[in-house]
Amino acid sequence: MAEEKSRLVLTKTAGDMKLLLYDLDDLHQMDFARNQQMVREIERLRERLSTSDKQRESWKVRALMAEAQLLEATAKTSNRGGSQKVSDLRYASLKRYLAKRFHPDYAPGQGIEKIIRNEIFKEIWHEIERLDRGVSATRFAAAQSSTAA
Repeated sequence: MAEEKSRLVLTKTAGDMKLLLYDLDDLHQMDFARNQQMVREIERLRERLSTSDKQRESWKVRALMAEAQLLEATAKTSNRGGSQKVSDLRYASLKRYLAKRFHPDYAPGQGIEKIIRNEIFKEIWHEIERLDRGVSATRFAAAQSSTAA
């Protein structure tokens, strides 16, 4: 360590310099140990992330398979109107997907992206509601005609 006073350079004594070097070495060793600890922690977190990603994919596959089996079972056990029921299940599944994907409360993004997603959702959902009203009216009319006969 050097300090300048009116063009004279003053230094610490040799003993003080050795103590300073020992302190710096201790700090370096502590920093190295902390760095190694952080490296181990990062590796542990990467392994956990990998495990959770694999589990998520496994659950996703299982859910899709279960949904497909449900659709098949519904189609096999239903009578003439079975295709309508399968279609209804797919329609409900599509509605849930669109709501999760585009609803403003669930949609990722900030600023203009979020505004655009919100507008897309409004348009899509308006059409879905129109279809719901149309399907409900069609079913009601069909039910009325079958009871009249």
